Amino acid sequence: MTTKQPFETLVTQHGPVVWRVCRAVLSIPADAEDAWSETFVAAMRAYPDLPDTANVQAWLVTIAHRKAVDVVRARARTAVPVAVLPEPPAHRDAVPEHDSPVWAAVAALPPR
Repeated sequence: MTTKQPFETLVTQHGPVVWRVCRAVLSIPADAEDAWSETFVAAMRAYPDLPDTANVQAWLVTIAHRKAVDVVRARARTAVPVAVLPEPPAHRDAVPEHDSPVWAAVAALPPR
């Protein structure tokens, strides 16, 4: 019967591989550090349920890749600052200037 290694040993053994995965996906070192940390937090929570026969390095690499992709997706959703804001429309109920029959039908709709 095999027993699991202490979790600290996993961090020591597989930390560099997880770091390389995070750096391969993320170009900003601070983001890679965050993904590395989140990887081991998630792994620590799931480690008790991991089968003794599991490939621990592959499991950690999978978690690291997913955490790094999560960082990429979160960064894509953040607002991008611009130098000049676009002007708001002069009137809220103004119909855009389009010569489409769809816009004519929209303009004919009641206010609410």
